[in-house]
Amino acid sequence: MGRIWAIARQTIAEGMRMRVAVVFIGAIVLLLVGLPISLRHENAVSDAVQSFLSFSLGTLVFLLSLLTIFLSRSLSDELVHRQILTLMSKPIPRWQFVVGKWAGIVLLDCGLLALAGISVYAGTKAIAQLEPRDEVDKQRLEYEVLTSRHSVKWTMPDFRRAAEQIYQDNLESGVYAEALGFVPALEKSRLLKEQAARWRTIDALDWREFHFQDVRCQRSEERQLQIRYKAEVWNYPPDEILRVEWWVGNPDKGTPMYYVPRRDVIGRYHTINVPTNAVASDRTLIVRLVNRNPFEGEAQSPNTVNFLENDDIEVLFQVGTFGGNLLRYLILEMCKLMFLAAIAVLATCLFSFPVACLLCFTFLAMATMSGFLTDAAFFLEGEGPSGVFKKLVNMLYAIVFLLVPDFSAYSGLEQLVDGRNVTLRWVLSGLMNLVLVGTTAVMLLACLLFQRREVAEVSA
Repeated sequence: MGRIWAIARQTIAEGMRMRVAVVFIGAIVLLLVGLPISLRHENAVSDAVQSFLSFSLGTLVFLLSLLTIFLSRSLSDELVHRQILTLMSKPIPRWQFVVGKWAGIVLLDCGLLALAGISVYAGTKAIAQLEPRDEVDKQRLEYEVLTSRHSVKWTMPDFRRAAEQIYQDNLESGVYAEALGFVPALEKSRLLKEQAARWRTIDALDWREFHFQDVRCQRSEERQLQIRYKAEVWNYPPDEILRVEWWVGNPDKGTPMYYVPRRDVIGRYHTINVPTNAVASDRTLIVRLVNRNPFEGEAQSPNTVNFLENDDIEVLFQVGTFGGNLLRYLILEMCKLMFLAAIAVLATCLFSFPVACLLCFTFLAMATMSGFLTDAAFFLEGEGPSGVFKKLVNMLYAIVFLLVPDFSAYSGLEQLVDGRNVTLRWVLSGLMNLVLVGTTAVMLLACLLFQRREVAEVSA
């Protein structure tokens, strides 16, 4: 362990002396110092904080990823300049040399990421001290940005009995007597979807109750939860404004009932803030939408409101702090940097530094866009010779992306900026898949290949 630590310290010292490392560190400092100053003139403080978090953290991770790749040059230089021959003459196993190089890169990344995280937190708090534009901006900053919220989707009523009854009525009346290729299971599924679609549609002067389960928030008149929604609207008025009533709470279970009249632009997500004591003691919440214009002097439009998916309405409530959310996000990013460092060390063990850089950049691009590239591969379809070629391309994609992890699946930036919880389960999944499994496998391969390599030869 002492030998590994000695090599790691040497790698850190070499990395700090590299000009490219100084350039990257300088760019990170300028980014974290300059962004808060440039965003001070944003119209809304909440928007300024979100912009700062998005740009600073996104750029920071990108720069650290590039720096991780360039730091692997330390191993390449020792091979090129034959300095490694001196080390190999000492009683130090080759695997310890490889692990020490990786540990040095990871420790330097960890230190830089920690300092940058502290700077981001301080910059965020500095921007948040500015005077908010209005009360809405102040509440949005406190309850939707500088927080950690969990979301709950509403529960669709069970229409299986109603669909079964309609099916039996149709069967008795002979609706399916002359239907070709009639399959009862498919028809029942169609009727079930039809009932659900009708329930999601709210005609003028009609209403619906949305039930939410397991809303684990602290019930208080001072604390607030958010109802976030987006509705599809037909026959809307010329000004494209939806006017409806919201009723939140369940007096039958001892909660107050909150009445919220709303004017909202159609086709966008909107948020309603309601005290958390609207949640019942059994952690259930009832939200009622009445498709009725509550504003006097404004004509009732015969519009129809429809919620196509369960995601169109959700309840969000606080489960943690912004600081804890930022910490979990940084741990997720560190997991990706550890994996990337292992790939960089493996590539440098086998190839010269320019070739290793090219391979690492390719890996980083593929891992970052893995989800997009995988989805794009499914559009490669066809018939004849071109179809065979496209199937071969799809098979190649499938094989490659079995080996390349999907970094986008462990990116919590969007959740952090939106004040949503970067969950501990997510972090543990990143530690398990990217570090314990992925990084360990890559480092074992690097140690094995370097053990068999002739260090006196320089890779082309």
